[in-house]
Amino acid sequence: MTRTNSFGLAILLALILVASAAVVVTRALETPGEASQSAEPEGSAGSEESAEPEESAEPEENSDSVPTADEIAHAGDRLAANGFEVSDELLTELATNYGVGGAVRIVAWSQANPDRMADLRVMRDGDGSEGSGMGWGQIAKDLGVHPGIGSIMGNGGDHESPNGSGENR
Repeated sequence: MTRTNSFGLAILLALILVASAAVVVTRALETPGEASQSAEPEGSAGSEESAEPEESAEPEENSDSVPTADEIAHAGDRLAANGFEVSDELLTELATNYGVGGAVRIVAWSQANPDRMADLRVMRDGDGSEGSGMGWGQIAKDLGVHPGIGSIMGNGGDHESPNGSGENR
């Protein structure tokens, strides 16, 4: 082996060592949540859930993001346009506990039936113990409905469907 080849091989090995060290340091600095997200790409074949991000089973009470009257009115109008009549008071209560999107899901998936709404709330909340509640994707899968609400809220989906995102697949 010539001196030039030996020198080139030494440089190549040094670059590989530096690159490996950079990967190790980067992974060590990641938080556990980031590491798990980067380890498996979105929508990978290993996931049995939909490609939507998993949501916490806890109510979405954002102290800095209480639903506004305009948001409640818009959601109520969109639900009514899709055949789901619900009072502003109930919609406000649901949106305060589950976010506007969660409120729309509960109303649409229950077909605005109060008993079914109560069942969905129990599924979402669980029994109060850690991890007992279900995410929206899990609930949608159990119900056999699409978890998205774009067709109701006017952001996509099947606008022709009378049942919006609550329609059976």
